[in-house]
Amino acid sequence: MVSQMEDFSSSRAFRVAGPTAIEAAGIDRKDVDHLMIYDAFAHLPLYGLEDLGFCKPGEAAGFIREGNTRPGGKLPLNTNGGGLSYTHTGMYGMFALQESVRQMRGTAPAQVAGAKISVCHGVGGMFSASGTVVFSNERP
Repeated sequence: MVSQMEDFSSSRAFRVAGPTAIEAAGIDRKDVDHLMIYDAFAHLPLYGLEDLGFCKPGEAAGFIREGNTRPGGKLPLNTNGGGLSYTHTGMYGMFALQESVRQMRGTAPAQVAGAKISVCHGVGGMFSASGTVVFSNERP
């Protein structure tokens, strides 16, 4: 839980769930075209980029600042606007999953051109639980 975190710049739940799902899917991070990270709080995309292994510790803010997470960037992130912009009903994770599905179907309003793999990551229970789902529109 947040009260038991050894460090407030990283989440163990993120560090376990993300890499486990990516390994189970048999993909590399460089294969990911689209990323959804649950963002009930503004710092969660930073945790996600770093703890899931898309950026080294301390590099996520610069990665975002350089435009890499914008549509057309290296790794478009939260293309529906994220929980802080799109909506937060108390169950935002379903909307993040929905956006990954739309990206893979090619029907998202802010569609990532040519997207083949989307990773969707969420957290709950005051950072005590986390889950990651890998979507693709191609057979493995």
